[in-house]
Amino acid sequence: MKKQKYGVIIIAAGYSSRMDGFKPLLKFGRQTAVERVVDLYQQAGIDQIILVLGHRADEIRPYFDNQPLDVVVNENFAEGMYTSIVTGVTQLNDEIEAFFIHPVDIPLIKRESVKDLMAASPRLGKGIIYPSFLGERGHPPLINIKYRSAILDNKQGGGLKRLLALYEADAAELPLIDEAILMDMDTRADYEALLIYDALKAPNLCECYAIWEKHQLPENIRRHCQKVKQTATDLVDQLIDKGETLNRPVLQAAALLHDLAKSEKNHAIKGGEILRDLGYPKVGAIIAVHMDILVDPDTAVTESEILYLADKLVKNDRLIDLATRKEMVFQAYRDNPQALKKISRRYRNAEIILQKIQRMIG
Repeated sequence: MKKQKYGVIIIAAGYSSRMDGFKPLLKFGRQTAVERVVDLYQQAGIDQIILVLGHRADEIRPYFDNQPLDVVVNENFAEGMYTSIVTGVTQLNDEIEAFFIHPVDIPLIKRESVKDLMAASPRLGKGIIYPSFLGERGHPPLINIKYRSAILDNKQGGGLKRLLALYEADAAELPLIDEAILMDMDTRADYEALLIYDALKAPNLCECYAIWEKHQLPENIRRHCQKVKQTATDLVDQLIDKGETLNRPVLQAAALLHDLAKSEKNHAIKGGEILRDLGYPKVGAIIAVHMDILVDPDTAVTESEILYLADKLVKNDRLIDLATRKEMVFQAYRDNPQALKKISRRYRNAEIILQKIQRMIG
């Protein structure tokens, strides 16, 4: 099958009038917002990247000297974003079959989301594909090239959203697990919230729930994961209060998602692979060892060890004493010596972790 050609029009032309700062050049780590968005599409393998500038164009352009993208200036940017969209659409190459429209003030969308949208385009067979998160549409829409003329010839007000609404029968939504598709930065408070989100290195609570939905996690497993999260959070908070350095959001995400692949063989390893593929290697690494782990009794407690113990302290969705849980499991497998050997090792590791935590919290 012939590979479709995709483009993106990145809009970085406005005044940033509601923001205390110039949006395209606000920093996220070592990158500016506009660099972050351009890098997103370079990493996703987009065939043509068009960057539309306007206000303070001369300050942005040097960031992209000698890079493989088309930088164009909209001289009419003061007339509104739609003029920048039109400027970008006129620059699309003839071989482009569908294109994204991406405002620079939505800077943290994940590469996996863009790739999912491109992969879904042929399958869905619709001319407009909207990413959605828990039922709410976000950015960037993926638009078939057949709508180029409609965009260029549009004379009605209301911008792109109103125009595309006319073609709702040719639209589809693609549910994603990326809340960043809804997160823009109109104000300084928005920017600060995005900085916090960007620093998580883990799916947030709503994204964890979206992952549950995508994988159709059974209700009993959800209840178990919620209780494991609560147990792990209680433990990590006590350790943090004692001065230990631990990543609470990463641990909480791992707890909520540790049984994501419960129905599959080697579910811990499989679940870890799913999270790594989603772009969360730390969460994936913790999940991968929640069934079998190597424990050093003389080192500080890790997030992986906390999840490992918390999982053993929860049967179904009830907290249970470790010794009681161990005895129940031993009774269940008393006629299986091979299984008992593995179980004995697992619970010995849990006991060592519990002893480490008790020494630290007193």
